[in-house]
Amino acid sequence: MGLDEIQGTEGKQLKASSSQGGRAAVTERAATEAGRPGQGTDERQVPPGRTRQILTAGLVMAMAVVALEQTVVVTALPTIVGELERLDLYPWVFSAYLLTSTVSVPLYGKLADVFGRRRVFLFGIVLFLAGSMLCGLAQGMTQLIVFRAIQGLGAGAVAPTIFTVIADLYRLHERARVQGIFSTLWGIASLVGPGLGAWLTLTWSWRSVFFVGVPFGLAAAIFFLCFFKERVEPRKVSLDIAGSVLLMAGLTALLLALTQGAEGLGWTSPLVLGLLAVSVVTLVGFVWVERRAPDPVLPLSLFELRIMSVSSAANFLSGAVLFGVTSYVPLFVQGARGEGAAGAGAALTPMLVTWSISGFVGPRLLLRFGFRAIAIGATLLIALGSTGLVLVGLGAPTWVLYVSMAILGFGFGPSTAAFLMVLQEAVGWSQRGVATSSTQLFRSLGGTIGVALMGSILHVGLTGRMVAAGLDPSAVGSLLSASGSAAGVAETALREALAGALQPVFGLTLAIAAGTLLVAVVFARDEKLTSHR
Repeated sequence: MGLDEIQGTEGKQLKASSSQGGRAAVTERAATEAGRPGQGTDERQVPPGRTRQILTAGLVMAMAVVALEQTVVVTALPTIVGELERLDLYPWVFSAYLLTSTVSVPLYGKLADVFGRRRVFLFGIVLFLAGSMLCGLAQGMTQLIVFRAIQGLGAGAVAPTIFTVIADLYRLHERARVQGIFSTLWGIASLVGPGLGAWLTLTWSWRSVFFVGVPFGLAAAIFFLCFFKERVEPRKVSLDIAGSVLLMAGLTALLLALTQGAEGLGWTSPLVLGLLAVSVVTLVGFVWVERRAPDPVLPLSLFELRIMSVSSAANFLSGAVLFGVTSYVPLFVQGARGEGAAGAGAALTPMLVTWSISGFVGPRLLLRFGFRAIAIGATLLIALGSTGLVLVGLGAPTWVLYVSMAILGFGFGPSTAAFLMVLQEAVGWSQRGVATSSTQLFRSLGGTIGVALMGSILHVGLTGRMVAAGLDPSAVGSLLSASGSAAGVAETALREALAGALQPVFGLTLAIAAGTLLVAVVFARDEKLTSHR
């Protein structure tokens, strides 16, 4: 379905209603500054149909660039490490990007609400593209990690702003179709990215994976610069610098502690304990500052909205399930079952395919059946898929794994769309950026914390099993190498130890999925989904 079909007759109605947006925005902003959540009012001017199509095409290109960047790098990393010769820094190529993209999201969301989406998007896409090109020119692992951090700072602005602009441009029933396009795009990028990265690395060089998206990113920036016009009413702004610094410092310390505790120094390390202490102190200070700030970077009053609290909790928990599945299912398939890297990639494919399908139809189902039904149905599917993983860990046949992964995809697609779209409908223009960015923030935090906890459980369980069997704990790496140095009885023992150590990890994944379902059943309520904007 093309973008022309999405316009319908709503374009004229939207332009007519947009003339009343300024007055509504003043009322909503006054309520916001008084410390109350927004009431879903609006202040945008919807562009004509053709301009809106061009803008949407630009947003699609920008989203494709960001989505592909996260997947094409994966298959190039072994080559990068081999050429730059710093295997010890391997995890930081991912962690630097995740860290900066996560901690910067709330700040960008607030800036988009204060200064407009246009400035924040253009700043983010330029920074992202600059970081990409610098990564391609890196002469060492340290440089690459620094440049990946710059990339992450740009990505933290681009992705949330795209979904915020979509909410600005389209009324709810139109957005249900447009949102499906972007959800499908993420799935396609996840499927195509690894293969594209491998082809570029083999055909050209690993450096080419960082340049492939630059032309499309530049085109998206040009489209946005030329066609996106917005009216942001001038108002006296008191930037919450103290709150921003405390939030970013607290999240940075927390993510560093989780990364090092699970993968590096261990949880009893003085550095990790110090980072955890710093994160607690700074985040408590952040809450104290936000309660007193005239214009907070993350208004705590938003959590007075039931949908904000439900969405944050559900995104946090489902993020832990998602990151856990994508991190440990490939490890189980390749290490415990011995199916190689190809088998590990194939195990994720059913989830990515069904996520693309359900992400496309999920927003339409939301309009038809309501928020509560979709929230419960989607989280129930996530719990059922997680149950299948536990059965696989207990020795169920391989087909159970593929079916379970497909069920997970059918759950993640609608749940992601529902918790985002309903939240966007509950707030006005001047809070939509913060609300949208919060969904990515809590999902990333949940994923990071969940994976760190699961990693610790795996480490303790695997070490205990290996020592009890008289095996060297470091020998498990041979199960994942291309050559594979383990053989015979030792290999069987290694695989059994890894499979047994992963069983509690899958059990924890199921428990978290059950918690997500519980949040939906107990707290989700049907929200008004007929947009008046």
